Amino acid sequence: MLLAMWATACLADGELHLPEYQLEDGAILLQKGGKHVDPYFAMKALLTAGELGLSTDTVTDAWVAWLLPRQEGNGSFPRFERLANGGWRRSAAADADDSTLALWISLLSRRYAAQAMPASLRSSLERARKALWRLRRVDGGVYEYATGSRLAYLMDNAEVYTALRDDCTYSGYGCQRMLQLEKALTRTFWDAGKRRWRVASRHEPPLAFYPDAAAQQFPHMAGLPAPAGQASFDDWLAREGHSWLLQDKNTLDFPWGVLVLAAPQERRSDVAQIWLQHATPARHTTRWNILEEAVFQGLTQGLDLPEQKGSES
Repeated sequence: MLLAMWATACLADGELHLPEYQLEDGAILLQKGGKHVDPYFAMKALLTAGELGLSTDTVTDAWVAWLLPRQEGNGSFPRFERLANGGWRRSAAADADDSTLALWISLLSRRYAAQAMPASLRSSLERARKALWRLRRVDGGVYEYATGSRLAYLMDNAEVYTALRDDCTYSGYGCQRMLQLEKALTRTFWDAGKRRWRVASRHEPPLAFYPDAAAQQFPHMAGLPAPAGQASFDDWLAREGHSWLLQDKNTLDFPWGVLVLAAPQERRSDVAQIWLQHATPARHTTRWNILEEAVFQGLTQGLDLPEQKGSES
């Protein structure tokens, strides 16, 4: 969801800068000065920075050039570790194939015009589309996180919905699939009795901020129609988002800056300032990653706030 008020306030030359996150070869590290690359977080960061009004073309082009040849035969993208000699090794499969494929589709769709997209990217995009479609459960219409898992997650499917909408908007592809998923999402995950979203299609985890409370905002951020009874953002803040806003370390594993995108732009721009005030001390610590950095830069530039220094520990 584009926060138009913040985006239009961005500096005319506002760009995403990633010193010590993006390497010369284009790879984007999960954490500053680290050695791991998780494509999900890198792509989520680029897309989020763009939604917050930052220019990401330069860093996106370098990243895409690095990641493209590392797409696997099944269409997905694994995680990587940097070796001592500067090379890379595959360290693990994608944490969730559906989300990772969805973000690649969104990133290519938003960055490159369909007519001008290089043949190599068109081919990669088509492979990602097919791989994502193979994850669709015929019985329920939602997408499972990995082949054969028989398990679908709300947050993942919200990101898949966004990707299908991007593909529809920029290429005319996937429009029907987007509409199908819109219905399936509500049918599978919305609990009308409790008036809240289920986190998973089965075997829901114990209640906690992540994933339960955080997941409640993902359908809203994806622009899905709100079902009757869904709590407003203000109600969510009051009931279960207060610890996020004030960054209660006993409740949160990470600052979860991406949730700022759920703030209704007409009334709650103060949410960004409160989040920054309490989250910034975690900058450059082990609790901070590339996604938090993208949100930080987008908000400090968009709100014309002075850059605050975080802890270097």
